[in-house]
Amino acid sequence: MTPFGKALRKLRIDRELLLGDMAERLGISASYLSQIETGKKSIPDGFVEKLRSGFALADTEIREIRHQAVVSTNEFKIQLGDRANAEDKVLADALATEFARLSPDAKERIAKVIHGGKGG
Repeated sequence: MTPFGKALRKLRIDRELLLGDMAERLGISASYLSQIETGKKSIPDGFVEKLRSGFALADTEIREIRHQAVVSTNEFKIQLGDRANAEDKVLADALATEFARLSPDAKERIAKVIHGGKGG
């Protein structure tokens, strides 16, 4: 089970919901929700927001759920927008394909650039 699956199950149990009840509120099947909980299916786009609105999650709850979703995800999309040029696209592709091979120092330097010098 992924960290997200554990957080999702905890949310369900804390709210005293059966799998089918939670699934119905989210507009998905109980089987699909079970597969998300167990990590057999990836987290669908917009799912965290569905949880937020469907269960009126507090800010601390949504931050924790988002954190666990990020930790549990192996694939990310980079949205470049309309202003991206060819060099931007090549750089984004290189970052996406080579990220796992970067040294911890290189990742720290990237984090500092992204976070305005504050690190990750």
